Amino acid sequence: SPSTITNRRARALRTLSSPRAGPPPPTATMATVTVDDSVAEAWGRLLNDSEATTWVVCGYPEGSNANLVALAEGEGGMAEFVNNLSGDQIHYGGFKVVGVDDRGNTVSRRSKFIFVAYLPTTVPTMRRARAGGHKGVIKTVMTSAHVDMQIESPDELTEDDIIARLRACGGAHQPTSYEF
Repeated sequence: SPSTITNRRARALRTLSSPRAGPPPPTATMATVTVDDSVAEAWGRLLNDSEATTWVVCGYPEGSNANLVALAEGEGGMAEFVNNLSGDQIHYGGFKVVGVDDRGNTVSRRSKFIFVAYLPTTVPTMRRARAGGHKGVIKTVMTSAHVDMQIESPDELTEDDIIARLRACGGAHQPTSYEF
């Protein structure tokens, strides 16, 4: 009867909300992802100022939704990074921006790293949702980013927006300019 179902629900809620109950059992398992060593190696080259790499794009190989590999990297900065984002593929990656602080007799150059999760709307919703769940694991490999962005279109990456985000996360001593 309806009242029996309501009473069962009330008892279940009281049990779950009691301090001894603990968390409810999981109802579904989270999607897992394997991050290939090539991703860590490519990201390491990006972070290393003695390397020429200024951007990295990683993604899922054809037919895989759970194995992330490095797909491309280069020396052309944000513009080249954006050109390597495929309209029908999910990508994770990033690029380097150099903050330049020119104070007349002293010039300081500091690298800033932008992490990008590219989940285009042309990819089916369930695939996008599954990939979104992978971000936490991926970020354990792609560390040290100053700015973290999730975009649906490459048009969302603009120099002005990135500069605003870098200035927002920076301290009181701001660079005078940024090089992309």
